[in-house]
Amino acid sequence: MSSVVATFTGLQVDIRPEDRCDFRHEESVQTHFEPAVGEDGSAYGVIVFGPDIFPGTGVLDPNSELSMKAAAAHELSHYHRWRDTTELPVGHLDEALTSLDAALRYARELSMHEIQQLIRDAVKRISLHRQELENESDGTGEG
Repeated sequence: MSSVVATFTGLQVDIRPEDRCDFRHEESVQTHFEPAVGEDGSAYGVIVFGPDIFPGTGVLDPNSELSMKAAAAHELSHYHRWRDTTELPVGHLDEALTSLDAALRYARELSMHEIQQLIRDAVKRISLHRQELENESDGTGEG
């Protein structure tokens, strides 16, 4: 897990000292961002990462198609979108916008392949969002 910690640390160079985004590993969780409140009442971000931070073959998990570095950039973009109050309610559209944000925000730190992974992820999630909207409009309510 030291490579993941090093990756998060390296990508956080644009986070001001007065802002804060912590990260921790938990073996049995799906990688995600969550807001937290410190003892002094200040809000900060936490990225909790599990084994899915690494690429895999999980068809149901869109993150499995991202490299570890692209997944870390995606999660850090969740932090930035939360801090800037540009996040949307949890769902495919917010995930798509977060991947696009990561591709732009971390373009210098990511390889062209990783940027393409994030863009493909965004396209896939927009497609899933569209399917949900179609299911709602045709009355199936599935999504």
